[in-house]
Amino acid sequence: MTPDRAMSAEPAMPQSAWPDTPVFTGYAAPVRIESDTYDLEVIGTIPPELDGAYIRNSADHAFPPKYASDLFLNGDGMLHKVRIRNGRADLSTRYVKTEKLLLERAARRALFGAYRNPFTDDPSVSGKDRSTANTSVIFHAGKLLATKEAARPMLIDPDTLDTLGTYDFNGALESETFTAHAKIDPRTGEMVSYGYFTKGVADTNIEIYYIAESGELTRTEQFQAPYPSMVHDFLLSEHYAIFTICPMVCDWERVKKGEAFFHWDDTLPTMVGVVPRAPGGAQSVRWFTAPKPVMETHTFNAWEEGDMLNLEHFITETGWLSQFPDINDADNKEKPPFAERWTIDLASNEGEIAIQRMWGHIGEMPMVDLRYLTRRTRHFWFGTSNPELGPMLPRGPKGPPFTCLGHFDAQTGALDFFYAGPDSSPEEPVFVPRSLDAEEGDGWLLSVVGRRAQNRTDLVILDARDLGAGPVATIKFPCRIHEGFHGIWIPGAALAQR
Repeated sequence: MTPDRAMSAEPAMPQSAWPDTPVFTGYAAPVRIESDTYDLEVIGTIPPELDGAYIRNSADHAFPPKYASDLFLNGDGMLHKVRIRNGRADLSTRYVKTEKLLLERAARRALFGAYRNPFTDDPSVSGKDRSTANTSVIFHAGKLLATKEAARPMLIDPDTLDTLGTYDFNGALESETFTAHAKIDPRTGEMVSYGYFTKGVADTNIEIYYIAESGELTRTEQFQAPYPSMVHDFLLSEHYAIFTICPMVCDWERVKKGEAFFHWDDTLPTMVGVVPRAPGGAQSVRWFTAPKPVMETHTFNAWEEGDMLNLEHFITETGWLSQFPDINDADNKEKPPFAERWTIDLASNEGEIAIQRMWGHIGEMPMVDLRYLTRRTRHFWFGTSNPELGPMLPRGPKGPPFTCLGHFDAQTGALDFFYAGPDSSPEEPVFVPRSLDAEEGDGWLLSVVGRRAQNRTDLVILDARDLGAGPVATIKFPCRIHEGFHGIWIPGAALAQR
């Protein structure tokens, strides 16, 4: 595409100046440090059974942005790895060496413009890969992939965090996009993924990718969404892939004019597409209409009980208004997400969705015991805040930071909380089972915690079924790492098998 610098009325930033905005100042400021730190300080005792690598992704701008209004979503992918074994922990940080980053390093300035908008780029990078690879990581068939939904995956060496290049599954991936939220079926080892806006422009085409346990992309299927929507996450049950189409909409003509890539338009309905996982299933997609327009932020799990399909996810009654505008009400305020279970009777022709709120606290960044994905689960973990335990923190560029991690026991109905402490903000939790055959929920919960007053970061290890007891161990980083999005745990045995 030919860039049109007149598309945005906002003047470009001086090439060495960082904007004085919440995205680029204070605790949210870019860190940009690639390093290795050995034998981190540990308060408490790391469980001897913990042997593996915690790896997570973040958006850490490597250069001052072209435009001062740039979103934190537009930062360059920075991977953080904590390798744990024998009661010790080492920290490594590395940028994902995307084509974008390498071109900007050569120029020593930002060349790519607004979030997902090629019309705002410098002419010298017209047609180049804009991926920042900054959202998540997934480990499957011995390969570590850094992912962002607007691009193809990047292949990463899990030992060194070196970038090995863009990954297309040996040529089988023809799409330009691949979700940051692929799911691995623990029963079969199959990874199911998808892409939207697969040609790089806003359209209604969604492609589903089925990747065998061996790592081979065995088939791609397509279906059409009701309108061009952000499809950030999806759900996977034993027999279905489920897509919630929310009115966070992209209008390509608005993008050409330099407007926000997405906008919230609640005159459109929220629709749920249920796609059979059997070969050819995309041709049989069934659509169900939610009772009101809402946005699915992230998902826990989906499971079947006879003809009843249950979807467990975080839902908000607005779009992500801290990042993208409401096209109908400029003064609308973003509402917090709550965990809901949506139930669909697949044997009925009514198309109704029954909705049940799962617990009363707000939350985000969900986690379940992934060994039980596609089956009914008992234990749910999430980031949250609890004013009874400590005050809310000032709003940041992603919205209000968490102050707590929560655990919900669906069998007993009990809620349990870990409060991170004053001026402290835990991030997405990651569950690690105590052993391969441990019962559901028996293990540890890992979370990065921002110590904001100290401008420093920790990694806490909690008993996953007793968050209120506090950390079993706290791994102290000597510095701050950038706030992140999504992470995983790779067992040491899986690393060795590579």
